[in-house]
Amino acid sequence: MSSGPGPQGSLIMLWAGEDPALHSSLIEKLQSAGIPFIDKSAGDDRTVPSADIIPIDWKARFGFEVAVPSSSLAAGEEILEKLLDEEPADMEIAANESSEPTIAEQEPSKVGAATCVVWSGSDEARARFLVEALKENEIPARAVTHAREATVYVPPEEETLAREIIREIVEGAPPA
Repeated sequence: MSSGPGPQGSLIMLWAGEDPALHSSLIEKLQSAGIPFIDKSAGDDRTVPSADIIPIDWKARFGFEVAVPSSSLAAGEEILEKLLDEEPADMEIAANESSEPTIAEQEPSKVGAATCVVWSGSDEARARFLVEALKENEIPARAVTHAREATVYVPPEEETLAREIIREIVEGAPPA
């Protein structure tokens, strides 16, 4: 991608890197300053592959490259320096802010109300797996082992759905 009618003069690499936030900020600032530029993905050279079966290439295969005309290099470097001096953009993924509580936030009484038996068997590992699968589907579940028998319990209102999920897992069959 480029801006304007095309850079005049020879092109000089202003910045190359893998930071998408810095890349988009740099492009935005260059555009608003009216500085022409060439923007391309790193490793996008469109060269013919060599016959070498194990090519050793010093160039990155991902990232971004931004070049400016030599006549605009000083202004571009000034913009880049300001961006590099800023605090990094917060790229953290926000926590789930839905109004419904997640399984971990549900009241202990919900899991304690898991009184309906939906599966039992001698395989404790399978019981733990089924409990986790039910929790992934937002169904409170618990496993209890007595002697060598593992039993999975869910609340009465979740019994039908829990049995269907367990059937799909145990039989390896899609929903009926």
